[in-house]
Amino acid sequence: MSVKTKRWIIRIISSVAFLFLALFITIAVYGSSETLSPKRRILQDYHTKIIQSPDDFGLTIRSFTSRANTPCIVCSPVTSNIAVKSHQLRDELTRRNVALLPWGEIQGTVIMLHGHKGRKEDHLPICERFCAAGFACLCIDLPGHGDNPSPYTTFGIKEVAIIDSIWLDFQHRYPQSKGPVFMFGYSQGGAITLQAAAHSSIPLRACASVSSFASLDRPICSSASHLPFIVRDLTPITSRACALGIYCRAGFLPSDCSPLSAASHITIPVFMAHGTEDDFVEPSQAQEIYHAIPNSHKCLKMIPKAGHQNTLSTGSTALYADMCQFFLEQI
Repeated sequence: MSVKTKRWIIRIISSVAFLFLALFITIAVYGSSETLSPKRRILQDYHTKIIQSPDDFGLTIRSFTSRANTPCIVCSPVTSNIAVKSHQLRDELTRRNVALLPWGEIQGTVIMLHGHKGRKEDHLPICERFCAAGFACLCIDLPGHGDNPSPYTTFGIKEVAIIDSIWLDFQHRYPQSKGPVFMFGYSQGGAITLQAAAHSSIPLRACASVSSFASLDRPICSSASHLPFIVRDLTPITSRACALGIYCRAGFLPSDCSPLSAASHITIPVFMAHGTEDDFVEPSQAQEIYHAIPNSHKCLKMIPKAGHQNTLSTGSTALYADMCQFFLEQI
């Protein structure tokens, strides 16, 4: 082999190696950014409609910022002749012979945790149902989302301690808050809820987790299926690149965030729901978590025809009533 040929081979190998390294770094930067600090969701029209006329939705809404600079809203129930979803929820619970306090009275608080790329106001339609059942709702902008100044979410690695602090602050600001405390979370929020159920210092009476993943590395791997076909075929490499980017930015690996591992330490009652058509977080992950919970007081509802984003809307009034009834039974 001539010297010239060897040089060309070296140049080709070097170019390929450089392109591979550039691709790896690009995926690490982009993937970790989308995971830890997604584009922040702005207030939607339906958010504003509820905030401007809360009485029409059976709510009173108050805002506060915790000592850790976390924006929060507190929703409390108020009797309303207009609130359609509230009436539907109370009618369904009454049909099930569930004992309800007079509308407007509070017998507990639900801490509400939103999904990835969401914000606290996304929970306002859900608060309509919980408040109608007699709960106050504490909605939190999780790190990296909404108006929270923190740049990165950590999917529960740091959030559990932050929520503990917010709860103490909430009790100090609203000493009239009484009754047991519960937690509800959707997707990312559901994953954090399960970890909080295992490790939080808050005396949770029960929790509800909807569409949670078993371990963060699994939805990250699923996300690769939506990439361009050339990159998609490098899935093991893209997942590792993203994991490295997450570690460099936030100091943890996706595999460190594992609601499945936390499940074995949960001793409180747990309600879970998951869509049977969820192609982002497979239904089998919900079943793994469910079976890992040693507590016998647990429930898993598989919602037919529901995907990842529409589990609650597909389950509709019946699913909301299931969760409210589950919580009320713990009081």
